[in-house]
Amino acid sequence: MTKFEPVWLTIPLFDGIKPEKPYHKEHQKRTMQVFPVQNLHVLARSDVETEGNGEKYLLRISADDYYKLWVNGRFAGQGPAPAWPEKYYYNEIDITEFLHPGKNVLAVHLYYQGLINRVWNSGDGRFALTAQLICRSSEECLPLSWKYKISEAYTGETTGYETQFLENFDSRRWDADWNLPGFDDSRWEPMIKAEWADYTCVRQPTKMLAVYERAPETVKKEDGCWYVDIGREITGSLRIKASGPPGAEVEILCGEELRKDGSVRCDMRCGCTYREIWTLDGGICELEPYDYKGFRYAEIRFGSGVKILEIRVLIRHYPMEDSLCTLRTTEEKLAGIFSMCRNTVKYGTQEAYLDCPTREKGQYLGDAVVTSRSQVWLTGKTEMLRKCIDQFALTKDICPGLMAVAPGAFMQEIADFSLLWSQLLLTDYAFTGDKGFLRKYYDTARGVVNYFSVYEDESGLLDRVSEKWNLVDWPENLRDGYDFTLSRPVVAKGCHNVINALYAGAFRALTEIERILGIPASCSFEKIRAAYIEAFYRPDRKLFADSKQSGHCSLHSNLYALYFGLVPGEAADRVADFLEEKGFCCGVMPSYFVLKALADAGRYESVYRLLVNEGEHGWVNMLREGASACFEAWGKEQKWNTSLCHPWATAPVSILIEELAGIHPDLGEHNGYRFEPHIPDSIKEFCLTVPFGGKQLKVIKEDGRIALYQQESCGSFFHSAIDTRDM
Repeated sequence: MTKFEPVWLTIPLFDGIKPEKPYHKEHQKRTMQVFPVQNLHVLARSDVETEGNGEKYLLRISADDYYKLWVNGRFAGQGPAPAWPEKYYYNEIDITEFLHPGKNVLAVHLYYQGLINRVWNSGDGRFALTAQLICRSSEECLPLSWKYKISEAYTGETTGYETQFLENFDSRRWDADWNLPGFDDSRWEPMIKAEWADYTCVRQPTKMLAVYERAPETVKKEDGCWYVDIGREITGSLRIKASGPPGAEVEILCGEELRKDGSVRCDMRCGCTYREIWTLDGGICELEPYDYKGFRYAEIRFGSGVKILEIRVLIRHYPMEDSLCTLRTTEEKLAGIFSMCRNTVKYGTQEAYLDCPTREKGQYLGDAVVTSRSQVWLTGKTEMLRKCIDQFALTKDICPGLMAVAPGAFMQEIADFSLLWSQLLLTDYAFTGDKGFLRKYYDTARGVVNYFSVYEDESGLLDRVSEKWNLVDWPENLRDGYDFTLSRPVVAKGCHNVINALYAGAFRALTEIERILGIPASCSFEKIRAAYIEAFYRPDRKLFADSKQSGHCSLHSNLYALYFGLVPGEAADRVADFLEEKGFCCGVMPSYFVLKALADAGRYESVYRLLVNEGEHGWVNMLREGASACFEAWGKEQKWNTSLCHPWATAPVSILIEELAGIHPDLGEHNGYRFEPHIPDSIKEFCLTVPFGGKQLKVIKEDGRIALYQQESCGSFFHSAIDTRDM
């Protein structure tokens, strides 16, 4: 295969610009000279001659910040996934089916956002395109000559945490048919070589997004206003066709929920306001959205003379085949929770594990610990997890203790998240058994522990990790009265529990990685465990307190202790009892660790009871409040800016599969998994299918028996179970 040696092109507006890297410690005083251009849309075209005779053609393409590609007017893909310039991605697309013998046109809609945020590494003066078209049989690179035009059709202010520009679209300024052969681009200017290009390019390790259209579930048509319900929260945009007088305006409101009067709440509680204006040109126009939103409902308002001809929904997400992981059960609450969580993972996994597809649109390390485990179970694939691991590992050059967001120009540090990074490594190993991949990132895992070790006191515990945010839980009102001052950025002097439990957990993970790789232990988990018990364990109560000085025992100070194996044998039952008593008096993300800790303690009935509890803190409450995707908090009003699609809340996916259905990754077993079901007696019928190791597994409970089936290579299931348990 011809080696990809990218030639980066830009436009004169960016010529001679020396890009400025945004990297810095979060609290380091630094002023970045942001390039003044923002929200720039550029259309570019290149003609190319191809032959017939069954030739196959491969396009290698990348852009900074982003591209959308059409070949002869047909959409062919978009990308690349956000990345660091030091390891930037290009896509490989087989475009054979889009081409015909003779003259063809490649057309790209390029975008430079220009903001410093969690989405792209933008605002740095890098705007570029590279493309290489290869004839597969001859390995010849076909010449491409790109011409461009800046589009003035898009205007708008920022929304969310300045993570996107609203798209007020003016059809009068849009070049209709710009991506079709025969379009007159004679007045367009040639792109020029980007002399400053300093990218290190690698092939994108993940697939391109699945992008497709479908009709809304319902459209209610009234004079001057159409109401749209997609049927569930999605990630994407609206495609609308309309006609009307030149200059006529169509107001488009999108939101995650409705007001009491049935109107769409476009000023969403998560902090985004999705209100945009589309200006018609006098003919039949089509709305051309570029960026995406997270929403379910839309309200289309228009005046006299305007006719809405068609509304479609353009959906995007990382490829996920719904049929691979399914649940059928007579327990409606459990079925609803599973469906809600699956939708959340589907639409919250874009080209990264997003915090949310609305306000932040960024990949947070701590969120990814929960989301990635769910996504790997739902898809049977680990490529997205591996990209996530790598992108956070690359932040070690900013701080050996790693950053909280990757990639992206927004520099944020959260100690709790950094200490959980090695959990991602162990998840990959559990599902793949790949020691080579584990070894590749061993030094990073050890570097995280070494970074935090400088904060150790004489006992080996961390004292005042002030350089990074000590989160404990978020929002603050869900910390169960945690008795230690953590007002950001102020961290009180002294040792507090959660940061040290997570530090001990990082020790434990590093020790496990070293055992797997046959490397002598570089640290002593037992030593830090003993120091942790000495500092925080209260023998009279058989519980753990929030700090060395405190007598308050919060849920958080005990859930991580149980999860990471820090509890003395004499207290194991009491701590498990305490977690049962407390329930989910915590945020949504720690619920994963609560449930895993209880399962490890053998409290499976409690796991199920908490999973389907009908209180205000539980997934049933989300369903009760109309959720089709998991909320950021247990209820809409439990956080001041709750997003209604937050994948860090999808713990039930892995809990249901591993702890209830009983499928555990286990490299010591012949098939790479062990089967230990704990489906409660109250569940009379249960049928779960799940992808694992290239096969499909099916767990069925009926008539008091639980059976495990494994898929044959031809795609059907064995007629007899490979494991059967009487309940």
